[in-house]
Amino acid sequence: MRPTPREVCSNLKSSFKLTPNQKAVLIGTILGDGNIRLKGKFARLHIKHSANQLFFVKYKRRVFSNISTMGVSVFTQRVGEVDYNFAEFVTLTHPIFLEYYHLFYPNGKKRVPREIEKLLLDPLSLAMWIMDDGSAEYAGLSIQTHSFEPNEVSLLRETIQRNFGIETGERKNKGKIIIYFPKHTMPSLRNLIGKHILSELKYKLLPYSERINPVETVRRDPPKADYDTVRSA
Repeated sequence: MRPTPREVCSNLKSSFKLTPNQKAVLIGTILGDGNIRLKGKFARLHIKHSANQLFFVKYKRRVFSNISTMGVSVFTQRVGEVDYNFAEFVTLTHPIFLEYYHLFYPNGKKRVPREIEKLLLDPLSLAMWIMDDGSAEYAGLSIQTHSFEPNEVSLLRETIQRNFGIETGERKNKGKIIIYFPKHTMPSLRNLIGKHILSELKYKLLPYSERINPVETVRRDPPKADYDTVRSA
């Protein structure tokens, strides 16, 4: 007799433990676009990107396939006055995700935990964060840290320096502090995380000044949604 959907979920939850690879991906994506959301007694991971990054959502879904029964959903959602296409999936709820919720969402809003130095250790985490929120610049690369406070950005920069030996700077963008990797750090950054970057996103590691045709393109991605105010379809 085939197991019922309830039995499948129960079996997945009872056997689930974070592997080192899953932990690294989880930490990187929480710092980036991923969200952990409460549901009932526990919490679950929610991944949502523009539909033109469907490949990236599918990648994350494969990483967490042993705690997911939902496939990747592609849908249209109105943000402001414009309709955008999104792709998303959610994991099953689990106590492990609740632990990370308490670490990164102490007051219900995403924050950088004081223990980040002990969490952001794996180059895969940094790669995941950059694939989520990294942007190629003319001479270097930036990580869009607009949602974090200045002291949190400083803590992240210190962690990158201490754990990976890579110097970063700060820049202001839209009135917020973002992290900047200067030109001279790019070879070290590529050596550290290059093997983890999906082929479709390797352009983020190539500054415009190093491209054969360094023409900056206009991104067509939707604006970053506030997960507390925008309802998923």
